[in-house]
Amino acid sequence: MLVEFSVENYRSIYQRVTLSMEAITKKELDDHTMEVSQQRLLKTSVLYGANASGKSNIFKAFSFMKNMVLNSFKESQIGEPILVEPFLLNSTGKDEPCSWEVIFLVDDVLYRYGFSAFRDHIAKEWLVMRKTISRAREIVLFERLGQDIQVHNKFKEGKGEVKDKLRENSLFISLLSQFNGIIAQKIVKCFFDSNLWYIDSYNPINTTALLDNNVVPLDWVNEFMRKADSDIKEIRINEKEMEMDTKVNIPLSSLFIKVGGNKMFHLFIKSIHQFYDTQEDVLKEVEFDMEKQESEGTKKIYCLAGLLYSTLQRGGRLFIDEIENSLHPFLTKIIIKLFQDKETNPKGAQLIFTTQNTLFLNKDNFRRDEIWFVEKASNHSSNLYSLVEYKLPKGSARKDASYAKDYIRGKYGAVPYVEYSDFVDLFKKNIEKTKNEQN
Repeated sequence: MLVEFSVENYRSIYQRVTLSMEAITKKELDDHTMEVSQQRLLKTSVLYGANASGKSNIFKAFSFMKNMVLNSFKESQIGEPILVEPFLLNSTGKDEPCSWEVIFLVDDVLYRYGFSAFRDHIAKEWLVMRKTISRAREIVLFERLGQDIQVHNKFKEGKGEVKDKLRENSLFISLLSQFNGIIAQKIVKCFFDSNLWYIDSYNPINTTALLDNNVVPLDWVNEFMRKADSDIKEIRINEKEMEMDTKVNIPLSSLFIKVGGNKMFHLFIKSIHQFYDTQEDVLKEVEFDMEKQESEGTKKIYCLAGLLYSTLQRGGRLFIDEIENSLHPFLTKIIIKLFQDKETNPKGAQLIFTTQNTLFLNKDNFRRDEIWFVEKASNHSSNLYSLVEYKLPKGSARKDASYAKDYIRGKYGAVPYVEYSDFVDLFKKNIEKTKNEQN
């Protein structure tokens, strides 16, 4: 389970920001929390903020970290650059490393793992563990400075000749996982079970792959689509065999290819509708192309279905950027509650999402420690803070406050500083300019 994620000097983020899933407040929506190994953690968190405040960059930072952990050793080549993106709006960011750190709770142990990187090498990397029993001490399992790695005696998988295989541009944790390191594989699995979805684009690959690999039952997806009021009778996945050397000229959004043996298949997603006569009797079935003929909302529901099933079934994490895009607020609220309800989320899956919709911003939907704000500072870097941390002139935000109204009024910050009169002046000037040019 995710306890905490921090990032520093990445894209719009300069100073270290931390998203915590630890429950802080008491007597607020207790069903939104879970007690695991003496840790009280949150099931959901929501991020609010103005356009270009940096909400998405927090998710992109986690996505970058996940990709490095899963793939840096097995996919990168010697000398290949690390695609870091440091903060560029001051004189120091570009010369400093980008840094990431995460805390996961696994099998009654808190693992704190992180690394910092330049474009040409990993500067630092560390893995620290602490048991959740009282008075337990942290043990530094390994600490890396450049290519020098200090390994604790208890961390046997990090010893021996395996260290000699480490490249400057790859992570030690990724290397150890490839060599079946038990603890390393636990950390890697935490990232593997963390799904990120940017809802503004149609990308059916996740759900389609889960269906094809029998991770998600097709019957369940079909029922989910019907309950979401999509007017679809069922989904069908059609296969078309392709030559192995075929040049694929298919839009990336609909591209899903699998290889079996010496054969290659393109999978087409079809939605089945019922065709009615004038008496409203069903005459036949009609097959639609999901990408070309379905609405944006229907396509997003399909993309989301597989991720919801696998995350809730496995107890993983799901990050969704701009959750309300193309989804009705009623359906969005249901998705949120699926994670908050212990009956539908018995394994403690976690949902973290960004939104602009203040409909959800009230004490009946979220605890104060579940609500986060992202705001640009005076130096144009992104700050992150929770509602329970935000200090008002008369103290912290009350749990009985009207969160949405106070947020819209700018009481908590993280809203755009725009004035209607400024836009009026802008258009009036253009109108006057056009008149003068015509005269």
